[in-house]
Amino acid sequence: MGLFEAFSNCSLTDIARRFHVADKTVQRIIDEEAAKHNYHQKLWLPKHLAFDEFKATNKMSFIWGDGDRHQIGAILPSRTAYAITKYFEGFPLSVRQQVQTVSLDLNAGYINLVPRLFPNAKIVVDRFHIVQMVSTALNMVRIQVMKGLSKRSKEYRFMKREWKIFLKDFNELEAIKPTYHTSVGYYETTVNLVAKSLDLSPEFRAAYEVYQEIIGAVRKRDASALAAALESYRSLGNRMDQSIKTLKKYKRQVINALRYEYSNGFFEGINGIIKKIKNTAYGYTNWNNFINRIFLERVWFRAKSSKAAA
Repeated sequence: MGLFEAFSNCSLTDIARRFHVADKTVQRIIDEEAAKHNYHQKLWLPKHLAFDEFKATNKMSFIWGDGDRHQIGAILPSRTAYAITKYFEGFPLSVRQQVQTVSLDLNAGYINLVPRLFPNAKIVVDRFHIVQMVSTALNMVRIQVMKGLSKRSKEYRFMKREWKIFLKDFNELEAIKPTYHTSVGYYETTVNLVAKSLDLSPEFRAAYEVYQEIIGAVRKRDASALAAALESYRSLGNRMDQSIKTLKKYKRQVINALRYEYSNGFFEGINGIIKKIKNTAYGYTNWNNFINRIFLERVWFRAKSSKAAA
């Protein structure tokens, strides 16, 4: 009975108290269940893999999943290249050759491993992380411009209080009807206020324009537009340079993000559940116990669903 209670996110102590047993007894029942599941198999892999990582006990762990079923495949105690290589090389080459795509963040370590481990796979950089990289850069350029302004100026107050506006699609900003903006204390269209801010620095304007080009290309899944934005970029002497340099370095993998439907975005929900499991237990010190609980709640008794429902 304690095993079924463990399907939900309850601490072992609470389950043990409910059934008048020791918490170690509950853990033993979970371990016995874990022994029935062959989640260390090395005979097959999904055609579409996704890579990510999360903090397990006291260090980061590597996790891979099925890009179609949005389900955890395995979790490794280490995210080092050595550990990942050793694990996947345990699969026959014929199995690894069948992998068609690997979705991941802009992690150079993972990107460099894929060709060796999965010779026929295309690397797909997660679309969210492409946008996150350039939005972080734009924010830093905005802050750099603000440092040269008086904190009492209307431009400073607008850029500080309404910073999220700069990250929105420019086509979604109000260009006709003026609205009251507390930051500046008068009615104005959002487009005009953004334009006044961009007029403060040519470099800020250029960074904003390339940001808009990139998020527009990602939203429309326009690979040609994204490639053109990267190739036409010229150094601005600010944080955007570094982001564009990285995107250009992995241009082929970044462009694949717009050509394929796959991403590792589903790990966001999985990692959120993992964090809740960890918090409920007030942290785990035993890595194996933690992983068994994750698989118990997320994989072994999770209702199967199609990709559309995932």
